[in-house]
Amino acid sequence: MAQNVGVSKTTVEQAYDQLLAEGYVYAVAGSGYFYQDREHWPQATVIPVKPVKPESLPPVPYDFRYGVTQLLTPSWNAWKRAVRLALRQAEQQPTAVYPDAQGLLALREALVPFLKTTRGVDCTPDQIVITNGSKAGLSLLLSILPRGVVGIENPGYRGLGDLAASYGHTAEPIPVMMNGLDVAAVTKLDPNIVYTTPGHQFPLGVVLPTEKRLKLLKWAATNHRLIIEDDYDSEYRYAAHPLPALQSLASANQVAYFGTFSRGIDPTLRMGYVVLPPQLVSNYHQQYQYRSEMVAGLLQQAMANYFADGSYYRHLSRNRAANRQKYQLICQKLKATSLIRPIATEAGVHMVIQIPNIEQTTLLQQLEARGVRIYPLDSNWIGMPTKDYYLLGFAGLTLADLKSGLNQLIRVCEQ
Repeated sequence: MAQNVGVSKTTVEQAYDQLLAEGYVYAVAGSGYFYQDREHWPQATVIPVKPVKPESLPPVPYDFRYGVTQLLTPSWNAWKRAVRLALRQAEQQPTAVYPDAQGLLALREALVPFLKTTRGVDCTPDQIVITNGSKAGLSLLLSILPRGVVGIENPGYRGLGDLAASYGHTAEPIPVMMNGLDVAAVTKLDPNIVYTTPGHQFPLGVVLPTEKRLKLLKWAATNHRLIIEDDYDSEYRYAAHPLPALQSLASANQVAYFGTFSRGIDPTLRMGYVVLPPQLVSNYHQQYQYRSEMVAGLLQQAMANYFADGSYYRHLSRNRAANRQKYQLICQKLKATSLIRPIATEAGVHMVIQIPNIEQTTLLQQLEARGVRIYPLDSNWIGMPTKDYYLLGFAGLTLADLKSGLNQLIRVCEQ
């Protein structure tokens, strides 16, 4: 073979050894190499599958997309320093170890005083699990809870019903009123679990008042139910301090609390946390003790460093001031027209608006032609009363772009 193909004998021997190792041939002493019987090998069957790609919209200059944030240079520089320090710390470790599946202890310890001072949440590091975002936190909770009925807000985050169903739960919508979740509907349905966003309801933005919070907590304590509190953007209130978290009022460990860092630094960071009630900590360890961490250890260490020197607190203050200006600009611009009705809540990084008397498809097409994109709430609202509610996310736009985008929105509505 070496002579026939003009290569060295060593090359041929290595080729035969590789065929032998992969099982294509077998060797018989004194006779040589033979092909394996291929008659019974599975025949390759090509099934034509048309690749399905999620629909991606072309970029537009004024995209009022929710969930993105503007990159603030001072905050980003501080984050880069925290990452560089984490890299040096990794080099200095005598041996590389995988972080605990529950999350880096230093980060969990940093979260305890942060949650206590900013949201009134009372917890220990052992109750905290670091996750790769809010949906991952909800998935974790649904996976360790007994299967049952989950009450979800309507309108609310899309996809929560499917997520609950994937873990064997049954999702039931609970209406949201102009003062938050309909607690009377909760007590009537009596679900095993209630998912709610009481600090700033998504998407309408209303706040669940203290009286209704206490009724909800009493119902959960009396009937041994669990409340899942998603505190997704409590940092952004512009007229007053936010109400304390629902968890801070719970006296019977009936609230699981979770939040995210994604709106604090960068959505692509994909890092959040869950505060488990004490009675669920053992359930968590039983199912997750042998799993790897949800977030890379290097990123967790960087976040712990970001907390340690106060950079995260300074970033929140800086980001809150920037988004307050944007929120005030939206309110000011929309006051000049009667064609757009805002649901103004003095909080958050998005606003829901109603644009009546204009057909939805026509409006969206005209806006796209002007480089403006807003988002209908059809998929967030089961049985939406009218098809004229839209979501404006404003945190990702600069103040100048926000002003231009709003001018175009108003002009299109007027025309």
